[in-house]
Amino acid sequence: MPQPDPSPRSGSTQNLGEFAQRVLVVVVIGAVAIALWRLADLVLLFFGVVLFAIGLRAGATFIAARTRVGVSVALVVVVIALIAAFAGAMWFFGSVAARQMNDVALQAPAGLKVLIGRLQEHPYGRYALEQLRGAGATNGAGWAASLLSTIGQGLALGAGYAVVTFFASIYLAAQPELYRRMGLKLLPPSCRDRANRVFDQTRLILRSWLAGQFVVMLVIGILSGIGLWLLGIEAAFALGLVGGLLAFIPYAGPILAAIPAVLVALTQGPSQAGMVILMYFGVHFIEGNFVTPLVQAEVTALPPVLALLATIGVTMLFGPAAVLLAAPLTLFAMVVVRVLWVEQVVAPGPRMTRDFAKHP
Repeated sequence: MPQPDPSPRSGSTQNLGEFAQRVLVVVVIGAVAIALWRLADLVLLFFGVVLFAIGLRAGATFIAARTRVGVSVALVVVVIALIAAFAGAMWFFGSVAARQMNDVALQAPAGLKVLIGRLQEHPYGRYALEQLRGAGATNGAGWAASLLSTIGQGLALGAGYAVVTFFASIYLAAQPELYRRMGLKLLPPSCRDRANRVFDQTRLILRSWLAGQFVVMLVIGILSGIGLWLLGIEAAFALGLVGGLLAFIPYAGPILAAIPAVLVALTQGPSQAGMVILMYFGVHFIEGNFVTPLVQAEVTALPPVLALLATIGVTMLFGPAAVLLAAPLTLFAMVVVRVLWVEQVVAPGPRMTRDFAKHP
C-alpha cells in the first residue's frame, strides 16, 4: 500500500520557518533602530569621534609622508602638538581671554537693557516686548543670567564630551583598520564591498571638509578680532575667538557670534553697534565670496540650500547640540545615498574616484 507523500507538510514547515526568520530579522532591525534613536546622543558622540579621528589620522599621514617616521609615531607627534598648543594657548591667552569673557558677561546684560529701552520708544518695539514679557525676556539682567547659566551647563557637559571624544579618537586613529574589520564582520559578505566604499569615500570627503573648515574658522577669527579691535570694542580678542570657533556651525554660527559683540557695542553707543553689524557683514562677505570659494576649489563643496535645510533638520531631530555636526552628517548621508542607491540602482556604472571629495 503506497505511503503518503510528506513533502507538502515539510514544505509548509519550511515556509513557516523562513517566515519566522524574516519576522525575527524585522523585529531585530526595529529594536536596533529604536535603541539608536533612544541613544541618539551616543550615536552623535561616536560620529564626532570618527570625525576627529579622521582629522588626527590625516595630520599623522601628512607628517609621515614628509618624514621618515611611521604613521604611529607621527600620530603621537600630532597628539603631543595638539596638547602643547592647547596648553600654550591657555597659558598665554588664558588670563586675557578669561578677563575679556568676564567683561562680555558683565556688559552684555547692560547692552540688552539699552536695546530694550530703544525698542520701547517705538510702537512695534513695544508690541514685540509685550509678546516676550510672558517669557520673562524683558528682564535684561535676569534673562542674560539665565542664558549664561544655561550656556555654562552646556559648556561643562561639552567639556566632558570633548575629553571622551579626544581619547577615543586617538585609539580610533591609531588602528582604523582594526575597527573597520570589526564593523565589516557584522555585515553579510555580499555587502562588505559596498560598505568598504562607504568607509573610503566618507574618509575622503570628511578629511577635505575638515581642512576647509579649519581655514575658514581661522580667517573669520582673525578678521573679526582685528575688526572689533579697530572699532575700539572691548573684549575684541575674546569676541574674535568666539567668532572663529562658531564659524564651525554653518549659518547659525555667524549670528550667534555677532550677538554678544553687538550687545557689548551697545554699551558704547548705538553707532558702535551699527558699525559692529556692518563689520560682521563685511567679514562674512569676504569669507563667502573669496575665502570659501577658494577653499571649495580644493576641497568639498556643500550646496548652500542643502546645508541650510540639513542644519535645521538635524537640530529638530537631535537637539541644538547636534548643529555642530550638521554639515559632516549631511556629507556622510550624501556618500551613503550615492554609493548605496545612485550607483547601485539609479545609474549603475563606473565607481567614484577621488574627485568625489570635490563634487559630492
